[in-house]
Order: sequence, then C-alpha cells, then structure tokens
Amino acid sequence: MATSSATTAAALVMLMLFLAAESKYIAYNTSQSIVHGKLNVHLVAHTHDDVGWLKTVDQYYVGSNNSIQIACVQNVLDSIVPALLADKNRKFIYVEQAR
Repeated sequence: MATSSATTAAALVMLMLFLAAESKYIAYNTSQSIVHGKLNVHLVAHTHDDVGWLKTVDQYYVGSNNSIQIACVQNVLDSIVPALLADKNRKFIYVEQAR
C-alpha cells in the first residue's frame, strides 16, 4: 500500500511539474560577473537517479533501501520546488522518467 501511494504521489508530482514546465530560450546576462583571466563557472542543479538500475521507482522516491545507495527523490522535489518559487531566476533540470 505504501509503495502504491508513493508511486501515485510521484506520478502526480511529475504531472504537475510537466504541466507547469515551460520550454523557451533563456538568455543569461553573465557579463557583470565575469572575471577576465580566471575560470568562470556556471552551475546548473540537476538530478541523476538511474531509476530501475539499483532501486525501484518507489525506493528512489521515498529513499528506502539505503544499503544500496542513498537517494530520496521526494526530498529533492520537496526542497527544489520552494526554492524555484522563491527566486524566478533559478533553474532546475529534472531528467528521470520511469513507470
């Protein structure tokens, strides 16, 4: 029962993110922070879970079976969504899709 509700919750979150997502070109103004003569780095937050390789979808979502790998997609989504809503300039890439 818990895995079924976790799967349903994960599917609903993915559906909400998909419906809220918007795909468009974004031009970033990096000219103000570039320091000539130094390495300028741009960090983009993203995910990588390899769903189905080491854990089931449900195990990745709720963070169970940590003897294999420590991962909890629910914590990622619970923390990144408020951060994105708080600052419209932030971007996040979510790459996992599984069923």
